[in-house]
Amino acid sequence: MIRIALSAMLLAFVAGCASPPPSAPTSTKSASMVLVNPGFESTVVRNNGDPEGWFTFEHAIEPSYKFVIDTANPHTGSRSLRIDNYGPDVYGAVAQSLDAFGYAGKTARFSGWLRTRETSEGGAVLTLTALMSGATIAHNFMEQTPVKGTTPWQRYTIMLKIPAGTDRVEVGAMLQGKGSLWLDDVELALE
Repeated sequence: MIRIALSAMLLAFVAGCASPPPSAPTSTKSASMVLVNPGFESTVVRNNGDPEGWFTFEHAIEPSYKFVIDTANPHTGSRSLRIDNYGPDVYGAVAQSLDAFGYAGKTARFSGWLRTRETSEGGAVLTLTALMSGATIAHNFMEQTPVKGTTPWQRYTIMLKIPAGTDRVEVGAMLQGKGSLWLDDVELALE
C-alpha cells in the first residue's frame, strides 16, 4: 500500500515538473522570434567566413559582392555587417533562416537599421521571405521603397502575412547593384 502511494506521488511530482511541448504562439499579441546575432556582435565565424547565424549569397556564379563585419560607425555596439559591390552581378544578400511551422495566418514584422553609400540601380532593401520546402511562396523586398544614394542610419520595417504551408521564414538585407549597404540591430516579431 505504501509502495503504491509513493509511486502515485512520484508520478504526480514528475507530471507537475514536465514542461509542455513547444508550440507556435497562440496569443494575438506580438511575439518575438529569436534571431541569432541580430547586431552582428558575435565574433564566431562560420567555415565560409559568414557571421554566426547568417549566410551570404549572390545572384550568379561570378563574385561581385564582398561581405564584411565592419567596426567603423555601427548603429549600436561595436559591429555591423557591410555589403560592398565590386562587380557586375545583380545582387548580394545576407539572410537568416528560421523555422516557421505553425505560423500560417500570422503577420511577420521584420525591422532593421540600414545605412548606405552611393547605392544605385535596385538599391538597398530589407528582405522577408516565406518558404515551403525551399521554394519561395511569398516575399517582401521593399520593391516600392528601396534605399538609394548615401544615407545615415535609419530604421526600416517590412511586413508579410505568412501563407499556409510555410515551413521557413528568411530575413535579411540585399544590395542590388552599385554601392555599399550596412545592416545592424535587426528584429523579427509575429502578430
